[in-house]
Amino acid sequence: MSLETVDDARRIRGLSRAEYDRLLAYLEQLPPGGLAEQSACSDWQVYQVVSHLGSGPEINAARLESALRGAPPQTDEQRKAIWDRWDSRKPDEMLPPFRQANDGYFELLDSLGDDELGRVIPWFVGPVPVATALAFRLNEQALHAWDIRWARDRQARLTPEALPDLLQLNLEPARVGNLAKLERAGQLAGKTIQFVYSHPEGALNLRLEGDGVKVSPDLAAASDLSVELPAEALVRLIWGRYDVPAGLSSGELELSRPELAESLQALFPGR
Repeated sequence: MSLETVDDARRIRGLSRAEYDRLLAYLEQLPPGGLAEQSACSDWQVYQVVSHLGSGPEINAARLESALRGAPPQTDEQRKAIWDRWDSRKPDEMLPPFRQANDGYFELLDSLGDDELGRVIPWFVGPVPVATALAFRLNEQALHAWDIRWARDRQARLTPEALPDLLQLNLEPARVGNLAKLERAGQLAGKTIQFVYSHPEGALNLRLEGDGVKVSPDLAAASDLSVELPAEALVRLIWGRYDVPAGLSSGELELSRPELAESLQALFPGR
Protein backbone atom coordinates (compact mmCIF):
# COMPACT_ATOMS: atom_id res chain seq x y z
CA MET A 1 0.00 0.00 0.00
CA SER A 2 1.13 3.54 -0.75
CA LEU A 3 -0.17 7.10 -0.46
CA GLU A 4 1.04 8.27 -3.85
CA THR A 5 -1.00 7.14 -6.83
CA VAL A 6 -4.29 8.09 -8.45
CA ASP A 7 -5.81 4.84 -7.16
CA ASP A 8 -4.57 5.68 -3.65
CA ALA A 9 -6.21 9.10 -3.87
CA ARG A 10 -9.49 7.58 -5.01
CA ARG A 11 -9.41 5.02 -2.18
CA ILE A 12 -8.71 7.62 0.49
CA ARG A 13 -11.34 9.94 -0.94
CA GLY A 14 -13.89 7.15 -0.48
CA LEU A 15 -12.71 6.36 3.05
CA SER A 16 -12.87 10.04 3.96
CA ARG A 17 -16.41 10.34 2.66
CA ALA A 18 -17.47 7.22 4.58
CA GLU A 19 -15.87 8.56 7.77
CA TYR A 20 -17.83 11.79 7.40
CA ASP A 21 -21.11 10.00 6.67
CA ARG A 22 -20.72 7.81 9.77
CA LEU A 23 -19.89 10.74 12.00
CA LEU A 24 -22.74 12.88 10.68
CA ALA A 25 -25.24 10.07 11.28
CA TYR A 26 -23.87 9.68 14.81
CA LEU A 27 -24.11 13.41 15.55
CA GLU A 28 -27.63 13.66 14.20
CA GLN A 29 -28.92 11.00 16.61
CA LEU A 30 -27.38 12.53 19.74
CA PRO A 31 -29.95 13.57 22.36
CA PRO A 32 -30.33 17.19 23.47
CA GLY A 33 -27.17 18.20 25.29
CA GLY A 34 -25.05 15.55 23.57
CA LEU A 35 -23.03 18.11 21.65
CA ALA A 36 -22.11 19.84 24.91
CA GLU A 37 -20.63 16.71 26.53
CA GLN A 38 -16.92 16.46 27.25
CA SER A 39 -14.96 14.88 24.42
CA ALA A 40 -11.69 12.97 24.74
CA CYS A 41 -9.92 16.28 23.96
CA SER A 42 -9.54 17.78 27.42
CA ASP A 43 -10.02 21.35 26.16
CA TRP A 44 -13.01 20.68 23.90
CA GLN A 45 -16.60 19.66 24.29
CA VAL A 46 -18.09 17.54 21.50
CA TYR A 47 -19.41 20.53 19.56
CA GLN A 48 -15.96 22.12 19.62
CA VAL A 49 -14.46 19.01 18.03
CA VAL A 50 -17.23 19.25 15.41
CA SER A 51 -16.23 22.89 14.92
CA HIS A 52 -12.65 21.82 14.23
CA LEU A 53 -13.85 19.17 11.77
CA GLY A 54 -15.97 21.83 10.07
CA SER A 55 -13.25 24.43 9.60
CA GLY A 56 -10.84 21.81 8.23
CA PRO A 57 -12.74 21.13 4.98
CA GLU A 58 -12.89 24.85 4.22
CA ILE A 59 -9.16 25.26 4.72
CA ASN A 60 -8.22 22.05 2.90
CA ALA A 61 -10.49 22.90 -0.04
CA ALA A 62 -8.76 26.26 -0.39
CA ARG A 63 -5.35 24.56 -0.31
CA LEU A 64 -6.39 22.09 -3.01
CA GLU A 65 -7.90 24.77 -5.23
CA SER A 66 -4.72 26.82 -4.92
CA ALA A 67 -2.38 23.89 -5.56
CA LEU A 68 -4.35 22.27 -8.37
CA ARG A 69 -6.37 25.03 -10.02
CA GLY A 70 -4.42 28.22 -9.50
CA ALA A 71 -6.66 29.89 -6.94
CA PRO A 72 -4.94 32.53 -4.78
CA PRO A 73 -3.26 30.99 -1.73
CA GLN A 74 -5.22 31.35 1.48
CA THR A 75 -3.69 33.86 3.88
CA ASP A 76 -3.16 33.44 7.62
CA GLU A 77 -5.78 36.16 8.14
CA GLN A 78 -8.32 34.23 6.07
CA ARG A 79 -7.65 31.02 8.01
CA LYS A 80 -8.02 32.88 11.31
CA ALA A 81 -11.34 34.33 10.12
CA ILE A 82 -12.59 30.81 9.36
CA TRP A 83 -11.56 29.55 12.81
CA ASP A 84 -13.14 32.59 14.50
CA ARG A 85 -16.41 32.05 12.64
CA TRP A 86 -16.55 28.39 13.67
CA ASP A 87 -15.49 29.15 17.25
CA SER A 88 -18.33 31.65 17.61
CA ARG A 89 -21.04 29.04 17.04
CA LYS A 90 -23.05 27.49 19.86
CA PRO A 91 -23.69 23.74 20.11
CA ASP A 92 -27.14 23.88 18.53
CA GLU A 93 -25.80 25.97 15.64
CA MET A 94 -23.04 23.58 14.63
CA LEU A 95 -24.52 20.78 12.48
CA PRO A 96 -25.95 22.73 9.48
CA PRO A 97 -22.65 24.49 8.65
CA PHE A 98 -20.78 21.24 9.40
CA ARG A 99 -22.83 19.51 6.70
CA GLN A 100 -22.41 22.41 4.29
CA ALA A 101 -18.62 22.64 4.70
CA ASN A 102 -18.07 18.90 4.30
CA ASP A 103 -20.47 18.59 1.37
CA GLY A 104 -18.58 21.37 -0.40
CA TYR A 105 -15.26 19.67 0.28
CA PHE A 106 -16.42 16.34 -1.15
CA GLU A 107 -17.99 18.07 -4.14
CA LEU A 108 -14.51 19.45 -4.88
CA LEU A 109 -12.84 16.06 -4.38
CA ASP A 110 -15.37 14.38 -6.67
CA SER A 111 -14.57 16.93 -9.38
CA LEU A 112 -10.84 16.16 -9.42
CA GLY A 113 -9.68 14.32 -12.54
CA ASP A 114 -6.95 11.69 -12.71
CA ASP A 115 -4.33 14.26 -13.69
CA GLU A 116 -5.11 16.25 -10.55
CA LEU A 117 -5.36 13.21 -8.28
CA GLY A 118 -1.93 12.05 -9.41
CA ARG A 119 -0.02 15.27 -8.80
CA VAL A 120 2.47 16.28 -6.12
CA ILE A 121 1.34 19.51 -4.47
CA PRO A 122 2.57 21.92 -1.79
CA TRP A 123 1.04 21.11 1.61
CA PHE A 124 1.58 22.25 5.18
CA VAL A 125 4.27 19.56 5.66
CA GLY A 126 5.95 20.26 2.32
CA PRO A 127 5.38 18.78 -1.17
CA VAL A 128 3.25 15.61 -1.07
CA PRO A 129 1.14 13.55 -3.50
CA VAL A 130 -2.54 14.44 -3.48
CA ALA A 131 -3.23 11.00 -1.97
CA THR A 132 -1.06 11.89 1.03
CA ALA A 133 -2.76 15.27 1.41
CA LEU A 134 -6.13 13.50 1.51
CA ALA A 135 -4.75 10.98 4.01
CA PHE A 136 -3.86 13.80 6.40
CA ARG A 137 -7.51 14.82 6.36
CA LEU A 138 -8.67 11.21 6.82
CA ASN A 139 -6.35 10.91 9.81
CA GLU A 140 -7.81 14.05 11.35
CA GLN A 141 -11.34 12.80 10.76
CA ALA A 142 -10.69 9.35 12.24
CA LEU A 143 -8.95 10.62 15.37
CA HIS A 144 -11.50 13.31 16.11
CA ALA A 145 -14.45 11.01 15.39
CA TRP A 146 -12.93 8.79 18.07
CA ASP A 147 -12.68 11.81 20.40
CA ILE A 148 -16.38 12.43 19.89
CA ARG A 149 -17.52 8.83 20.35
CA TRP A 150 -15.37 8.46 23.47
CA ALA A 151 -17.79 10.82 25.25
CA ARG A 152 -20.39 8.02 25.32
CA ASP A 153 -18.30 4.91 24.65
CA ARG A 154 -14.99 4.38 26.46
CA GLN A 155 -14.44 1.28 24.30
CA ALA A 156 -14.54 3.26 21.04
CA ARG A 157 -12.07 2.26 18.33
CA LEU A 158 -10.77 3.83 15.14
CA THR A 159 -12.62 2.86 11.97
CA PRO A 160 -11.19 -0.52 10.84
CA GLU A 161 -11.48 0.27 7.12
CA ALA A 162 -9.27 3.35 7.53
CA LEU A 163 -6.63 1.65 9.68
CA PRO A 164 -4.24 0.49 6.90
CA ASP A 165 -3.95 4.02 5.54
CA LEU A 166 -3.65 5.50 9.04
CA LEU A 167 -0.75 3.14 9.69
CA GLN A 168 0.90 4.06 6.40
CA LEU A 169 0.67 7.76 7.22
CA ASN A 170 1.45 7.71 10.93
CA LEU A 171 4.18 5.10 11.20
CA GLU A 172 6.56 6.94 8.90
CA PRO A 173 9.74 7.41 11.00
CA ALA A 174 9.67 11.20 10.77
CA ARG A 175 6.01 11.25 11.81
CA VAL A 176 6.50 9.05 14.88
CA GLY A 177 9.66 10.92 15.81
CA ASN A 178 7.75 14.19 15.72
CA LEU A 179 4.93 12.86 17.90
CA ALA A 180 7.31 11.43 20.53
CA LYS A 181 8.36 14.19 22.95
CA LEU A 182 11.87 13.48 24.19
CA GLU A 183 11.63 16.04 26.97
CA ARG A 184 8.78 13.99 28.49
CA ALA A 185 10.55 10.62 28.24
CA GLY A 186 11.26 10.32 31.97
CA GLN A 187 12.78 6.92 32.72
CA LEU A 188 12.78 6.10 28.99
CA ALA A 189 15.41 8.72 28.18
CA GLY A 190 18.37 7.12 26.42
CA LYS A 191 16.52 3.83 25.95
CA THR A 192 15.29 1.80 22.97
CA ILE A 193 11.59 0.91 22.75
CA GLN A 194 10.47 -2.01 20.58
CA PHE A 195 6.86 -1.95 19.41
CA VAL A 196 5.38 -5.15 18.01
CA TYR A 197 1.84 -4.65 16.74
CA SER A 198 -0.85 -6.94 15.37
CA HIS A 199 -3.89 -6.88 13.05
CA PRO A 200 -2.05 -6.16 10.81
CA GLU A 201 1.36 -7.30 12.03
CA GLY A 202 4.43 -5.10 12.09
CA ALA A 203 7.24 -3.69 14.19
CA LEU A 204 8.71 -0.32 15.03
CA ASN A 205 11.61 0.67 17.26
CA LEU A 206 12.42 4.01 18.83
CA ARG A 207 15.82 5.04 20.18
CA LEU A 208 15.47 7.98 22.53
CA GLU A 209 18.87 9.58 22.16
CA GLY A 210 20.15 12.89 23.44
CA ASP A 211 19.93 14.57 20.03
CA GLY A 212 16.46 13.29 19.16
CA VAL A 213 14.22 10.30 18.56
CA LYS A 214 15.46 7.79 15.99
CA VAL A 215 12.75 5.57 14.47
CA SER A 216 13.13 2.39 12.41
CA PRO A 217 10.31 0.22 10.99
CA ASP A 218 11.82 -3.09 12.07
CA LEU A 219 12.91 -5.20 15.03
CA ALA A 220 15.78 -3.90 17.15
CA ALA A 221 18.71 -6.16 17.99
CA ALA A 222 18.06 -5.34 21.65
CA SER A 223 15.60 -3.11 23.47
CA ASP A 224 15.07 -1.72 26.96
CA LEU A 225 11.28 -1.91 26.70
CA SER A 226 9.14 -4.19 24.55
CA VAL A 227 5.56 -3.12 23.83
CA GLU A 228 2.97 -5.46 22.26
CA LEU A 229 -0.44 -4.13 21.27
CA PRO A 230 -2.95 -4.03 18.39
CA ALA A 231 -2.09 -1.74 15.48
CA GLU A 232 -5.24 0.32 16.12
CA ALA A 233 -4.12 0.93 19.69
CA LEU A 234 -0.65 1.96 18.52
CA VAL A 235 -2.08 4.70 16.32
CA ARG A 236 -4.07 6.03 19.25
CA LEU A 237 -1.07 5.71 21.58
CA ILE A 238 1.23 7.86 19.46
CA TRP A 239 -1.55 10.47 19.22
CA GLY A 240 -2.08 10.55 22.99
CA ARG A 241 -5.40 8.71 22.84
CA TYR A 242 -4.61 5.43 24.55
CA ASP A 243 -4.83 4.68 28.27
CA VAL A 244 -1.67 2.65 28.96
CA PRO A 245 -2.63 1.52 32.50
CA ALA A 246 -6.08 0.44 31.31
CA GLY A 247 -4.51 -1.46 28.41
CA LEU A 248 -2.20 -3.25 30.83
CA SER A 249 -5.08 -4.15 33.14
CA SER A 250 -7.20 -5.54 30.31
CA GLY A 251 -4.33 -7.51 28.79
CA GLU A 252 -4.63 -5.69 25.45
CA LEU A 253 -1.19 -4.13 26.01
CA GLU A 254 1.87 -6.04 27.15
CA LEU A 255 5.01 -4.36 28.50
CA SER A 256 8.25 -6.16 29.26
CA ARG A 257 8.75 -3.65 32.09
CA PRO A 258 5.38 -2.55 33.47
CA GLU A 259 7.05 -0.05 35.78
CA LEU A 260 7.76 2.07 32.67
CA ALA A 261 4.07 2.43 31.78
CA GLU A 262 3.85 5.99 33.11
CA SER A 263 6.86 7.11 31.08
CA LEU A 264 5.46 5.48 27.93
CA GLN A 265 2.18 7.33 28.44
CA ALA A 266 3.98 10.64 28.91
CA LEU A 267 6.18 10.18 25.83
CA PHE A 268 3.18 10.65 23.53
CA PRO A 269 1.08 13.56 24.82
CA GLY A 270 -0.86 13.94 21.57
CA ARG A 271 -2.34 17.06 20.06
